[in-house]
Parts: sequence; structure tokens; C-alpha cells
Amino acid sequence: MPTKLITFLVVLTLLLGLNWLGSQQGYPELPDNLMFQRIDGTVQTMQELKGKPLLVTFWSPSCAICMQEVEELNHLYTELQGSKNFDLLALSMYYDRPDSIVESSTQSKMLYPVYLDLEKSLSKAFGNVVVTPTSFLINSSGEIIYQHVGRLDFSLINQKLKALIG
Repeated sequence: MPTKLITFLVVLTLLLGLNWLGSQQGYPELPDNLMFQRIDGTVQTMQELKGKPLLVTFWSPSCAICMQEVEELNHLYTELQGSKNFDLLALSMYYDRPDSIVESSTQSKMLYPVYLDLEKSLSKAFGNVVVTPTSFLINSSGEIIYQHVGRLDFSLINQKLKALIG
């Protein structure tokens, strides 16, 4: 066999193995006392957020994809009657300044609530999130059922949310 083909097969096998290992890992369990602080100072716990599906997205004003997704997230939030049928939480990254978060969320006209992660507690609770955008779909019992890193497939998220909403 030619060397390039062997190298390709080895790399492909490694990638498939890593993908399989990643799919075998469970999602982190979110504690009921996990605190979420909105940019307006309102604080909620995971326990208080249970009862309806949640779409949680970690974002940053410096993330071009995150800022491009705002319009689609606004549309999803409006279409599926967010806050009534489900909650959409935009979680800032711990490394972003709060004033930058407030300014960016206001300028981009986010219709959904924005939360601060000042002490990295949310990032840690969700499995040490460091890349934006990273999104999680959580069922009404508070269990993570889906995670995605990168640009969301909004038709897929729409279907998953509709199934959870019922």
C-alpha cells in the first residue's frame, strides 16, 4: 500500500475512534443550586429553570458566529413563544467584560435573556466550555440531552425543541 493511503487510513481511524469516544461520554449533571445571573442582576437557580425545555448558548461579543446567530435565535425565540414554552439563555463567557456583554446584547437587540458568568461557574458546570458558540438543549427535568459546538443547525434545533414542547 502506498504511504499516503496508509497515513490517511490511520488518521481516519483515529478520528473515528475519537468521535466514538466523545459520543460515549455522558453530559454533565447540572446541580439544582447552579446560579444564573442576568445582566439586570436577577438571579435564578437551575431548580427554578426546570419545568420547560431550555436552549442554552454560550456566546461572546468577539465571536462572529455568535453575533450572526442572534437574528436566528430571536426568530426561534419568537416563533416558539420563548419564555412561555421554553427558555433561551445566552450565557456570556467568563473572560468577557460585563459592560461589553450589556452593550453587545443591547446593540444586537437580543430578545432573550442574557446571563453573566463572572466566576466561570457556568462554564465549569457545563463541562468547561471554552469555545463559542457552544449550545446545549436541556429537557424540562434539567437534563442535558444535546450539545453542539459551532454554528447551530436551526432546523434541527427547531425540531428538537418542538418535540420537547409537545
